[in-house]
Amino acid sequence: MLMVATTFTSSNVMAADAKTIAMLMPNTADVRFDKIDGPQFQKEVKRLCPSCNVIISNAQGDASRQQSQAEAAMTQGADVLVIDPFDGGAMRNVVVTARQKNIPVISYDSLIADAPISYYVSFDAKQVGEQLAQSLVDRMKQIGTSSKCVVSIRGDVSDHNEEAFWAGSLPVFKKAGSKLCFDSTTPGWSSSKAQAAMDQAITKIGVKEIGGVYSMADGLSAGIVASFVNTGVKDFPPITGQNGDVAALQQILAGRMYMTVWKNSITLAQTAANMAVAVVQGKTPETTSSIENGGDKVPAILIKTVVVTKENLKDTIVAAKYVDVAALCKGDYVKDCQAAGISQ
Repeated sequence: MLMVATTFTSSNVMAADAKTIAMLMPNTADVRFDKIDGPQFQKEVKRLCPSCNVIISNAQGDASRQQSQAEAAMTQGADVLVIDPFDGGAMRNVVVTARQKNIPVISYDSLIADAPISYYVSFDAKQVGEQLAQSLVDRMKQIGTSSKCVVSIRGDVSDHNEEAFWAGSLPVFKKAGSKLCFDSTTPGWSSSKAQAAMDQAITKIGVKEIGGVYSMADGLSAGIVASFVNTGVKDFPPITGQNGDVAALQQILAGRMYMTVWKNSITLAQTAANMAVAVVQGKTPETTSSIENGGDKVPAILIKTVVVTKENLKDTIVAAKYVDVAALCKGDYVKDCQAAGISQ
């Protein structure tokens, strides 16, 4: 039930003897958080632990707000915090405070670096970066634009994932001899700021000299596509993305984006929920790997990601029922879906 603009709980009055699990999400720029991660997390927690209280908050791209939400969750008696940080550096003190209060912290999706987290549930960010860059390099080679410029529009540098994605991508570009003519980062992972950056790149380089656009996320890609649309271009250069948002999938079907790295947020949220419930029940969660963080080895689960293009969208995201086909294939995109063999 909605309690305030950015936080809701699973019940009006939280039972005093019930365990409380809090999930803190970073922003609304990526639509997956409010539409997929949050609801799926709560659903799975309630399935596993009907008596558990669930607090879900979204910082809406504000580090101070997320700190306040974390403090409020601890005040409300949270027994475990599941945090996807908007600003990892800003959340370190929160994690330290939680540790002092014996409240375990599960770092979700993006790592809270150099902080005493208890567990980490995410995707392999470096591998995601490799997938983004390699897909773009291969596509540019396929269509004969390898000698042209690559425009790079990255995410928010305060997000640890941005650094990890780029650590996977840059070696791929260097090995391929790609010509990076324009490189920018995007505060808040803002679509409008990504559009402004793409506008600058087009002005500087010229549409005809852009061989491909490296975009770190679907939300950024939306702004990038809008920038090209405003130029009146008909043939879009390959544009990458990440997450698997419905809007991005529609752009892929329409030929305005080339690919996205699909991060199955349903699986991610369910995995985090299982881990959080195990923690509040006094059990040791099952993990499959570990990561180095601040000199410590942190137990982790890293979920595989999939490169999705128009050619395999039907057999991946649609087959997994990750999206509502009715929402995907509506309006101008009905014919695009039919061409890709996707039917309602």
